[in-house]
Amino acid sequence: MSKDNGENKNNQENFNSLCRDISNLKFELNSINEEKEKWFKEKEDLKHKVLDLIKEVKELRKKKEEYSKRINELKKERDKYNEEVKNKTKDTPKLKKGDKGVNTKSIKEQIDKLELKVETEVLSLTNEKKVMKEINKLRKEYANLKGSSEISKGINEVKKKAEEIHNKIQNEAKESQKVYTDLNKISEEIKKINKVQEAAFDKFLDFKNKFTEKTKLLEDKLKKLGESRKKTEKSRGRQIKNKQVKEEKYIKEKVKTVEEKLKAGKKLTTEDLMVFQGK
Repeated sequence: MSKDNGENKNNQENFNSLCRDISNLKFELNSINEEKEKWFKEKEDLKHKVLDLIKEVKELRKKKEEYSKRINELKKERDKYNEEVKNKTKDTPKLKKGDKGVNTKSIKEQIDKLELKVETEVLSLTNEKKVMKEINKLRKEYANLKGSSEISKGINEVKKKAEEIHNKIQNEAKESQKVYTDLNKISEEIKKINKVQEAAFDKFLDFKNKFTEKTKLLEDKLKKLGESRKKTEKSRGRQIKNKQVKEEKYIKEKVKTVEEKLKAGKKLTTEDLMVFQGK
């Protein structure tokens, strides 16, 4: 085997090897790119999910602030009524220790009974004074008790209003607590999704780096393939040129031989005639 043929064979083998490597690299690049895009899509999907959850969190926080505002307003109103109850209770006349259980009806009956006694019975001046004194005392107690009763009634009405507002506060607080619970749940969900998103992003970066490395390797192989193609073409060009040179040399030698035969007057063969005509 000639040197040119050996070089051409090596170039061809190298060329074929590069083609196989390039084909394998393209296949690997396609696989890596699919994985890269898959993890990128997952990262983006999770990001949009987090953004939607953050939107929910903002709405819930706004709702919680509204509940807090209403609760504070209701507390102020309730405290106002409680203060009113406190002041009214302070102003309520206190009954004597022995007067517990006494009511306006029984006192009124006693007054009526004593007044009837004064009107219908003949009493001495001393006894009449005693009865009138008792009547005046009972009238005073009746007035105090009746005033206390009216104040108590007013206090009960204010207490009722305060209690109604307190119940509203409790209901608002329950709803606010539900919102707070939902906020915590969504916040925990966001944390979990962010962890998964970070893992997906790391995967994406990993495959992106691999893709970059393989792309550089492919570019290098393609460059070498181009160089190998040039070498092969150059080697083939030399082979063709050498072949032409050899053919020309061979023809020249044949022509020379035919010319010598003609000079010597020798008989020419068919091949000699063809060579001489080819000249």
